[in-house]
Order: sequence, then C-alpha cells, then structure tokens
Amino acid sequence: MEFKPDFEDAQERLAAFWERDCVGRCALQVLAKRDDFAPPVEHADLLTRKTDVDYVLRRAEHIFGNYHYLAEAVPTYVPGLVCSDTAAFLSDEITLMEDTVWYQPIIEDWSTFRLNFDHDNRWWQLTRNMAEAASARAEGRYLVGLPDFQVGIDIVSLLRSPERLCLDLLENPDPVKAATRFILDEVYTFCYGEIRSLLTRHNTVIGDWMGLFAECDHDIVQCDFGALISPQHFAEFCLPDIRRQCQMLDRSIFHLDGPDALRHLEALLEIEELDAIQWVPGAGQPPAVGWLPMLRQVQAAGKSLYITSPAADVEAILEVLSPKGLMVSVEDVFASLDEGRRFVANVEKTCFSKH
Repeated sequence: MEFKPDFEDAQERLAAFWERDCVGRCALQVLAKRDDFAPPVEHADLLTRKTDVDYVLRRAEHIFGNYHYLAEAVPTYVPGLVCSDTAAFLSDEITLMEDTVWYQPIIEDWSTFRLNFDHDNRWWQLTRNMAEAASARAEGRYLVGLPDFQVGIDIVSLLRSPERLCLDLLENPDPVKAATRFILDEVYTFCYGEIRSLLTRHNTVIGDWMGLFAECDHDIVQCDFGALISPQHFAEFCLPDIRRQCQMLDRSIFHLDGPDALRHLEALLEIEELDAIQWVPGAGQPPAVGWLPMLRQVQAAGKSLYITSPAADVEAILEVLSPKGLMVSVEDVFASLDEGRRFVANVEKTCFSKH
C-alpha cells in the first residue's frame, strides 16, 4: 500500500484486536510527521471543500502524504459529510459548517409525519459518488471507510430535537420505536449494503472513521442520545436496536461518549454480539489513564477496548490493562519517523515485560 508499506503487519494485529488478542503488543495507532510535512492551504469555499469529490479526495491524499502511518495506523478516507450522515439522507434541511453539520428538526407532529428515504436524496447520492470515486482512486494506496451512519434513536433525536424526543419517550413512545426500526431496517441496511458493494470492487478491506478496518462486515455502533435518558428508557428504546445492529455485523464496536453514558455500560457489556467498546472521556474530563477501573471492567467482560491517550500515559495504562484486545490511539503526532518508531518499540518492550 502506497501510504502504508507494512499494511499486512497491521492487518495481522487488527485481526488479533477483534479476537480479543494481540501479537506481541497491544494494537497502536501512531503518526509521525514526514520531513516534507506541508499542511494543505485552503483556497476553496466551504461548499467546494465539502461536496466537490475531486477536491475532497486530492486534499485527503495530500494529508496522507504528510505522515508516516506507524503500527496499526492506516490512512483512511471516509466519504460523506462524516456527521450523522443518515439524518442528511432523510432531510434536506441541513446547514454545512466547518467541523459539523446542523440539522433542522423536521418532525413536528408524529400523527402526520412519516419518515421517507428518497434514493435520489442529494446527500445520499453525494456519499455514494464519493465512495465510488474513492474506491477506484484508493486501490493499492489507502483505505476507504464506511460513512458515519450513526443510526437509530440518534437520528430521530436530530430530526425531532433531543428535548422533544425526551418527552416523546414518556408521552408518545410508539412512533419513536417505529421511526428507529425504519431507520435501521430500511435505511441503514440498504445504505450499508450499497456502500460496501461499491468499496469492495477495489479492496476487500474496509475502514471506518475510527481508523479500524476489517474484511468482514463491521461498523461503529453509537447512541449518544443515551446520555440524556435513564437506564430504563435506554433498555426500552435503545438496546434492542443496538443489539440488532450488532447482529447484522460480523464485527462491531460501540462508541461510548462521556461520563453520562457510563450508566449504560453494564447493559452494553451484556450484548453478546458486541465485540468492542471505544471509550471517549469527553471535554474537560481526565484522559484514559484516569478511568482505569472502568476500562478493566470492559476487558473483564470479554470485550476489546479502544482508547485514545497521550503518549506519556501509555506505560501507566499498560501497567493495569492487558494488551490483549487493546487498541491505543496515540494523541501526539511525533516530530520524526525515528521518534515514532522508538515509541512503538518501547510499548512492545513494556508489553513483553508486564505480560
């Protein structure tokens, strides 16, 4: 692979991660700057930067060329808006912004509203075109990932508003359940299959926005709305869809975002089909090293674990956590290839000596 010459080694270690195992050390995602590092200079307007397929791909390739991708870090282009894209497939009431997408709520009255997925929706067609173009262009050079589908109740929350949806759970639950079923069964199933079909024309390995990858069906499972609700409502409105999505996939990882989501951790760990947990502490919270008892709980439940950490904390993390089924995405970008390689070698020595 052009931007990742040791990709086969990374594949072996990623396969071990999914199997709750490791090859010599924990899995790592490590970046180091190339000597000719040169950030892209932006001249295009926002719409071009978000929707011009050729521009977007050329920019991504420029960024890939700025870094050495070490250990299990693999350059991956993700098509779409990369921000709860399924909501865009169901609504044209969106506003593009630099780092996110704003979705205007469109569900006003459940008694008259019906979700509809128009296959000609411009954002779905854009995502599909991006995936198709990237698939051909990336062959032998980098990976293309699955869009940020983020299905189920999170999408309903964007189209209804979180505040009104919280009331719906109490006052009008049936339309909510029907909407999440429609999104999962009719929209996600179709879109996931279409994108995978496009991507596997040129590469058997498919990535995602987390930097993970697999040859089999895999995806990131999310439920950010769960941070707003009780364990009882989570069990009723979220868990069934999470479990069903995991059952659709060969490999799955749940994006657990922030302390308010921790009340649902035990319920998630009981999902047999769920392979892994990604822990994101959230803004203003301690980094991963500050959550070691909870992270040990994830490993003890037989799930693989993905965390992001400063390089300086990794040795302390490995004093407590098993390297088996562990992925550490290192926040620091090393100044040189030698520095990055020394870090990876030190982690390997630590894993060998501790375990």
